[in-house]
Amino acid sequence: GHTYSFYSAPSLHPPVVKTEGHTVAAELAPGYILTTSFYDLNEPPMVGQSGPLILDNELQPVWFQPVPKNVVAANLSRQTYEGKPVLAWWQGVVTKSGATESGEDIVVNQHYQTIARLRGTEGWKLTLHALDIVGDDAWVTANRDIPHNLSSYGGAYNGAMTDVAVQEYNLKTGALEYSWDALKHIPLTQSYATVPTNGFPWDAYHVNAIDVPGNGTFLVSMRNTWGAYLVNIKTGQIQWTLGGRNSSFKFGPGAEFQWQHDVALGPNSTVTMFDDHCCQLTGGGTSVHATAPSRGIVLKLDTATHTASLVAQYAGGDAFESEYMGDTQPLANGNVFIGWGSERWFSEYTKSGKLLLEGEFPAPDQSYRSELDQWTGLPLTPPAAVALEHDGATTVYASWNGATQVASWLVRAGSRAKHMPVVARAAKSGFETAIPVAGAYRALEVQALDARGNVIGTSRPFT
Repeated sequence: GHTYSFYSAPSLHPPVVKTEGHTVAAELAPGYILTTSFYDLNEPPMVGQSGPLILDNELQPVWFQPVPKNVVAANLSRQTYEGKPVLAWWQGVVTKSGATESGEDIVVNQHYQTIARLRGTEGWKLTLHALDIVGDDAWVTANRDIPHNLSSYGGAYNGAMTDVAVQEYNLKTGALEYSWDALKHIPLTQSYATVPTNGFPWDAYHVNAIDVPGNGTFLVSMRNTWGAYLVNIKTGQIQWTLGGRNSSFKFGPGAEFQWQHDVALGPNSTVTMFDDHCCQLTGGGTSVHATAPSRGIVLKLDTATHTASLVAQYAGGDAFESEYMGDTQPLANGNVFIGWGSERWFSEYTKSGKLLLEGEFPAPDQSYRSELDQWTGLPLTPPAAVALEHDGATTVYASWNGATQVASWLVRAGSRAKHMPVVARAAKSGFETAIPVAGAYRALEVQALDARGNVIGTSRPFT
């Protein structure tokens, strides 16, 4: 099957993410894979449910929270808020043409309790592309469709366009504190996106990444101008442009990119990104052929000579051509994690490019971003368990959605709830552990143990 079903968690149906090839476990960076299942715009519906999904390095689910049926989730990430680790993601309604109908950003704590929820204001809709928590604020991407005279760009004089913004909201109050509107700063002539003739709004910019380094600037990526812009927060002025029709930097061999995602500033004047190098999406849902394979890249910027040179690139063995989405994440141990976007894979490489792990979503599912991070999940719900009898043998199925510290399970049983000796034990195996139990009992419960053998959770009694 391409979708999980669990006896102890019957409402959860995440997609099965398969391992491709051989995983070099000893060289993997520590942490969990944070991802979200999304549907292919060209072939909905998706397999399984959408929602934020945490996987271990065997690609087994650790935590999954399904979103409502007509909603998709995207962009699960680990962040810091009020000095503590949190998870943040976007969920909303995306049409088949890729337009955001509605959306919100959600932040949960280590107990998976929602501690903040943001929605757009003043006609802006929050999009799935970026969320960066800085202090008490979240920097996010937003869209709104506006009427615009497109006659000088080959469109209608009474046309429409999708304006985009980088916005800062207060997570406690939900108030919009800052908004940088691309239309005021980037000429529409910089766009590589063709003007639709079918009345669709022109997606001239398509903002898809923000990085806020904390020095009074932010870096923003516009997919459809092939450009990344370093912006002075106070004045709104663009300090430099990397890529596109108006680049402040000349590119060295192999450094040029197109239709990029996930642009971020690295140490020592480096910039990382996912270079889709593909594809012009036309209004009818078709796309032009790729001009080169997609890849993760690291560029070095020299602001004195105004040059950008290629330091490293990570390309898929099968020459992936990702039409949209994707990310490149340098890890603390030097490894690099790549989500291949509309190509349904993610990969972890060593710094030198050796492939360590590859995962594949079931078709037609894909993920906007997949990344790796350390996370400790401490759910407040108890572990879940059921006992099933088959041919006179009893099997207990135990799971604890979101708990990252479970190493093994005990089954206790007895004729009454007070007297419950241990009747079975098993090492944790995947999301749900099947534990054979000999004999028939009136009352059972399971206990989750951590690696040291401490009891960290007890289920409700069941029969």
